[in-house]
Amino acid sequence: MNRKSAKWIAFTVLACSLALTSACTNNNGNNASSSGSPKASSQESAANSGSESAPDPMGKIDPPIEVTAIRTLDSTTKFENGETIENNAWTKLYENEFGIKLKYLWISDPTQYEQKFNVAMASGQLADIMPVNGIQFNQLVESNQLADLTEVLEKYGTPLAKEMLKKDGGVGLESATFNGKLLGLPVNPGSFDFASLLWIRTDWLEKLNLPEPKTMEDVFKIAEAFVNQDPDGNNKKDTQGLGATKDFYGLEPGLDGLFNGYHAYPKSWVEDASGNLVYGSIQPEMKQALEKLQQLYKDGYIDREFAVKDKEKFIQTVNAGKLGMFYGADWSPLLFLDGKALDEKMEWKPFQLPSIDDNKAKPQTPYNVNQFFVVRKGMAHPEAVVKMLNAASYQWDRTKYPLTDMNQNGDVAKWQYALVQASNPIQNVELYEDVKKALEKQDESLLNIASNPGQANFYKGINDFKNGNMSGWGYTRFYDAISLLYDYHTNDGFKMTEFISGPTPTMVEKQSTLLKMELETFTKIVMGESSIDAFDEFVSNWKKLGGDTITKEVADWKASK
Repeated sequence: MNRKSAKWIAFTVLACSLALTSACTNNNGNNASSSGSPKASSQESAANSGSESAPDPMGKIDPPIEVTAIRTLDSTTKFENGETIENNAWTKLYENEFGIKLKYLWISDPTQYEQKFNVAMASGQLADIMPVNGIQFNQLVESNQLADLTEVLEKYGTPLAKEMLKKDGGVGLESATFNGKLLGLPVNPGSFDFASLLWIRTDWLEKLNLPEPKTMEDVFKIAEAFVNQDPDGNNKKDTQGLGATKDFYGLEPGLDGLFNGYHAYPKSWVEDASGNLVYGSIQPEMKQALEKLQQLYKDGYIDREFAVKDKEKFIQTVNAGKLGMFYGADWSPLLFLDGKALDEKMEWKPFQLPSIDDNKAKPQTPYNVNQFFVVRKGMAHPEAVVKMLNAASYQWDRTKYPLTDMNQNGDVAKWQYALVQASNPIQNVELYEDVKKALEKQDESLLNIASNPGQANFYKGINDFKNGNMSGWGYTRFYDAISLLYDYHTNDGFKMTEFISGPTPTMVEKQSTLLKMELETFTKIVMGESSIDAFDEFVSNWKKLGGDTITKEVADWKASK
């Protein structure tokens, strides 16, 4: 399988393992108790007229209402059978089941959305329901233009919809709540899969009689051995120890995991001893880690070309059998199928992050809520957005709403037509639990394919690999990595950023410049072009060029919560 195919597989798995539930989750089952014909509108009408009858989350608004909205639409979005974004199975469902006639004020290419939205906000021409990013959300909050959805969600949200919003421990809801008011419905794909793991070629470990790593010192010794002891057996000094790229941070690969081994958390906000939030990249632990990286680079144990190497070249290096270790993502093996096909002896194994001392290393994870569904203040029926959220995770009668109309039909992704999406932030946590049970009992019926079709790929791939079919290797190693992240998750092992909000005003204005300075400075330090003392100068400059202002804004945000 070529590299493009491998990357496509990785994307497909992530789409179903990390992304929107309307795409990959509860729209698949056919639940006999959920007929797809919600209860009669009498309950809803009674609720709206002041009756004590409880509102029906899946009931029809009577009389029907027209709801305005805006949204993005990628130019590659496909339609069939005469459907459009204004007229499709989802818009019909909203109208037929909920009495909500959807009217788009405008639809924009993603690249133009921000500009059009800013014009609409400045002119006061806001739609009833709007998907917004963190910056736009904060602007609307500050200008007091959003409806309070606290009571609306409590009354009209289905148990499942509310459960999905709370599966991240309340992070998304907390980030959308100001002064006790819920001002948006967060879309949180979760941060579980954004934690770094240490990947090592264990066939090289075995050949060189090296133990698996327990400490950071073990990592350094392994890097040295992979460079100097000819692990590929070609009698040439052409193998690399620790991989990295010019991006410095990230997952394919990045150095975040190594910094975390020093209890340093770059690009993240952490709490100091006084309880204040501080920027991780300027803390003393970073300097200690950078000094070690500088020594590793000088000794030749880090890829000498990392400063000019992108992710594609990194993947090529791995597939060519020239790299022995890197910090990366749980899905990384899916990028190395070409290498495995060329050399079946190539074996990668994930490890939890070794620590520089006796304190366990915690992989950092980001605040990953990048979209909110908000309602214009003054909208007569704010429950409409909650009903649409309910629809995204409701198990509709498939005789009435077939998967080929609502979810996917060949290469036509119809789930994208839904205005309001839902997400499951711990979908891969649940994937691990379900697949583990199914594998232990060799019973595919124990999989929860209705909520996550990707489980079937893992179950089949792992069984295929156990039976000698190498095509299942990628899924097997992916699953191994998920098992380690699962352990972190269940033992409170992640270090999530403490700043759970969209960018502050000064972040919007200056963060890209500050980050560029950070990466340039740190790269030069590692390569020995600057002394380690350049770190102190960077910290001083970061503070003067906007960092102190950002830190104050972060403190103000914390105080507001």
